[in-house]
Amino acid sequence: MIRVLHISANQFPPLNVDHHTKKIWIELAKDVDEYHVFARSEKNRFESYREGNIILHLIPAIGKRERSFLISGFLLLFYIPRFRITHLLSQSPINGGLAAVIASKLFGLPVMVEIHGDVFFKYFQKKTWTDRILSKLVRYSLRNATLVRSLSNEMSRLLDSEGIKNNVVVIPNRVDLKLFHPPKSDFRAGKSFKIISVGRFVPQKGYNIAIEAVLELSKKYPVELYLIGGGELFEELTLCAGDNSHIHLIEWMEQKELIRFLHASDLYIQPSIPFLGEAMPRTILEAMGMGLPVIATNIAAIPGVVDHGINGLLIEPGSREELANAIEKLLLDEKLRFYLGTNAFNKASSQYEWNNAFRIYRNALYGM
Repeated sequence: MIRVLHISANQFPPLNVDHHTKKIWIELAKDVDEYHVFARSEKNRFESYREGNIILHLIPAIGKRERSFLISGFLLLFYIPRFRITHLLSQSPINGGLAAVIASKLFGLPVMVEIHGDVFFKYFQKKTWTDRILSKLVRYSLRNATLVRSLSNEMSRLLDSEGIKNNVVVIPNRVDLKLFHPPKSDFRAGKSFKIISVGRFVPQKGYNIAIEAVLELSKKYPVELYLIGGGELFEELTLCAGDNSHIHLIEWMEQKELIRFLHASDLYIQPSIPFLGEAMPRTILEAMGMGLPVIATNIAAIPGVVDHGINGLLIEPGSREELANAIEKLLLDEKLRFYLGTNAFNKASSQYEWNNAFRIYRNALYGM
């Protein structure tokens, strides 16, 4: 009997509401008896739901910040014996992960701890007393986990540099090529050169730099920038864009429409900023699956997924000039766009295809 407890500091709705993370649970729940998810409630109360072999346990959120889960996550100690859990999976080494690692020792269970953001590597730099404390907690979780999930070889290298290597396994993010298709075949630009990026409007995405770069380029070229996602920085980014008709901020879009937007675009950009929580944006893989050339910053787990000069271009974070130069380079070179875009699709389909990636994931998780 395999009964998993998946621990997440995120807030989720009931199981009758579809969302991307639920698709992940469905994939990981294949061939197991029960797949329990332990997370925070959007309604700030104790809730429980079941759909097939997936059981969702929600506890009070105790505020909006995930950090509260560092303490409330220890409630999982009551759920493990009650539901006879056999495997533990935590999405964070701190928020829920610390409790999971301690529980694994108490109950003799295997635990996989995941790294989903580069902020943990910021803690290792120990610039503040808070970082020093958090770095100790992160190291304890990662060194005592049965397995540590890394998103790429580059992330594994960073972990190795911190002395965490013997229990690290690379399990990449994935793209559903049945949804994100067909790949781009015509790389000729239309009347305007369309640039797209998808993600929440939050500091780590670096969208202010994207706007500044495109505003500069729009003085010389017919370029259009589409930022899709919405979020806390919407008003700030609107002010940054001003009344320039080349910048389009879109708060929300149906997935089918997003796929059409991607297919009609000429370039995907991801100007992420380091140490603010970025890891390996799934949207990069979705763009690659659509055959788009990618420009991204050289941070976190992005290098190695985006190979500079092979399936995209890597730039240093925080530089409007570097981003503008990279965009201009691709804008002026259709053959390079074709080369990078074709290689991007080939890599996405061979290394990050949805079913293969989840097969690797399940084998590692249930093989502990």
